[in-house]
This record gives sequence, C-alpha cells and structure tokens, in this order.
Amino acid sequence: MDEETDIPFPVRFNPFKHHRNYILDMLNGTSAETIIGLLDPICNNYIDIYTGEMNPDAIGNAVISILNSNRALQADAFTHWVTSKNGYRQIKLEDQSEWIVRKGNETERYIHIHPARTGAFTLRFKGSTLKTVYQLKINYARPGETLTLEKVNRVREHVGLPPLKKLEQSKGILNCYRKFFDQR
Repeated sequence: MDEETDIPFPVRFNPFKHHRNYILDMLNGTSAETIIGLLDPICNNYIDIYTGEMNPDAIGNAVISILNSNRALQADAFTHWVTSKNGYRQIKLEDQSEWIVRKGNETERYIHIHPARTGAFTLRFKGSTLKTVYQLKINYARPGETLTLEKVNRVREHVGLPPLKKLEQSKGILNCYRKFFDQR
C-alpha cells in the first residue's frame, strides 16, 4: 500500500504518519494486520500530526504553490532555498498551519514535508504512544468502552512495546486517545 499516491510530485509526505483525518480513515477501513505493517516506519520519537481540514493533496499543492512563488520548486533551486537556512524552511499554509520543508532523499520526491511542532493544528505525541492508541482504536473502540491498563498493555505487547505500570487521565496514552479520537 502506497500512502503517497494522492500527494503531488515532487512532494514527499507520509499522511499515515502526519495527517490525523487520513489516519482515522485508515484505522476505520483497514485490517489490523495492515495497520501493524504501516506502524513499522513510525519511530518511538516524537511525531507531529496535522489535525486541520486540508487533505494531503491540498497540502502538497499548497506547498508547491508557495515554492513556485519563491522560485524554489525546481530541484536545484529548492536545494539552494533550503540549504541557505540550515537545511529546512518553515512555511505557513492558507489555513494557518505551519509546515517544515526540507530536502528529501528521493530523486522524484525531493521535497519532504511534515507539520511544524508548534504550528496551528498540530498534535505531538511519542511514536510509541501513537502505536498503542492506533491499536486501541482498532481493538477497543466501541461506544462506552473503557480503556483499562490491561487492555493498553495487551496492545502494547502486540506491537512490541513494554507494559505500563499505570494510566494517567491527563497524560500519555489516555490524553492522546482523547485528543486524537474525540475531536473529529
């Protein structure tokens, strides 16, 4: 499965890693086995997720438009544009979301983007928390379902993460679950 099929060239953007509505759609319409495979690239470092209304295609096109207006869309011009500012640039799209733009490793998709951690419409969580929450959504997302430490640790074991000793309502996994799924 290629999650970048709707992203215009030459932009590289992983919506399963960085786009909340895309992630929710995937979790609602994809098998647990496929989701586990998609979780592999998600590291355990912090990950920034866009929560606004623009779809991945619109985000890619907005980035292309900004780069065009800065005469930085062609590969050589883009490389010069980003390297002149420490290897990345932060841009703001029309919905006021902020994005980090840097040079990617691919020839065809040399413009790598992800949400800025401090931008509007950005949630930031550890990758291990997101892996847990995605599995909780697949396995226990029923109306009135209570998330218990036992359920959390069962899904963490399933994705190769160590068990937790306790759950805190306003922190970590429960906070992520609430913010991620209760705001759509």
